[in-house]
Amino acid sequence: MVRFFLGFFFGTILTVEALAIGGVGHGSYAPLILTASVAALIPFLNLFAGPLLWAFYFLLIPNLEGLLKRVIALLLVSLLHFGLGLWAALGDPAFARANSEHLLSFGISVLVTMGFLLFFTFRRRTSGH
Repeated sequence: MVRFFLGFFFGTILTVEALAIGGVGHGSYAPLILTASVAALIPFLNLFAGPLLWAFYFLLIPNLEGLLKRVIALLLVSLLHFGLGLWAALGDPAFARANSEHLLSFGISVLVTMGFLLFFTFRRRTSGH
């Protein structure tokens, strides 16, 4: 359950930073697409899409049996989020004008989030699990 809340925490940070880059409609929402992926299109989830998505990633991916399944899950998550985020960024002229300090902060947050997800996914399991 700690992983769930940690994932929710990181998802919340990513969402808040992505909204700051969006600048109340005057910036780019590509980072929000990177954060929430296709879940951002589900109307009833709204701003909870990113935090809930990352919470479930942190909870479910490390529990998958077998290294290959965990690797495939991480690759799919990365492809969905980074692929759609990059696609949105390339088609958004506001992304080029976005504040570079905000983008750097967001990029660092994404790397830290993925680093923790990788850590929990690939750490050695104790014999009790």
